[in-house]
Amino acid sequence: MVCPMVALPVARAAVTSKGSARRQTLIDATAEIIRESGPSAVTHRGVAQRAGCSLSATTYYFAGMDELLYEAGLVNIGLWSERAEHVADKVESLTAAPDMDETVELLLAATLPAEGPYLGHYVQLLLANESAPVGRAYREGRQRLNAAVDRVVHGLGVPLTPEMVIAVVDGSAVTALSERRDVRLTAATMLRRLIYQASMLRKPAGPHEPENLRSHIAQTMPLPSIPEEEDAPVPRMDTV
Repeated sequence: MVCPMVALPVARAAVTSKGSARRQTLIDATAEIIRESGPSAVTHRGVAQRAGCSLSATTYYFAGMDELLYEAGLVNIGLWSERAEHVADKVESLTAAPDMDETVELLLAATLPAEGPYLGHYVQLLLANESAPVGRAYREGRQRLNAAVDRVVHGLGVPLTPEMVIAVVDGSAVTALSERRDVRLTAATMLRRLIYQASMLRKPAGPHEPENLRSHIAQTMPLPSIPEEEDAPVPRMDTV
């Protein structure tokens, strides 16, 4: 009589653990599809194929597609937040103040995927509003991302808000994609301009008064050139 009573909780724990792992596999597969093609590309069959699970598993572990999309959205925003938090840890461990180049690279590391192509990343962000659950997950996770970038900005002593840094990087990337410029170099240049302008405007009037500042920045920090049409690569939709 004692043996069955002891074995039963263990068996239930094993089943629960296996079910939890399978559920997470389905969520991760959905998150990948969202990053690649946006929420509208998510289907039960596609998720099951990506996860290597049966089609029925996509409905067994979730109350509906909205729950699956929401959980996948949390995974994605969590990945971006973790990336920024890793950079924040690095910044807070620095023993010397970084120069401008190092500062820009650290800000980029916290706000831009490490490698391209970047088209898929920004397409899926723009398409997030197609799905209320994904949009809600991104909004809820944004506070964590902003907090991590704020740690980076504060640690670097940059007079900018995290929202401003993220907006400049994202805006620069979309502009670069539309004009076929180098995405990372364009974002780096715009960050450099912003940091320089913010620091100069904090100083007393001098050779870089506001009316002359814009032209000085444009001359000394030019945007990357646009490649010749025949040499310009066609952006891909790969995820990053």
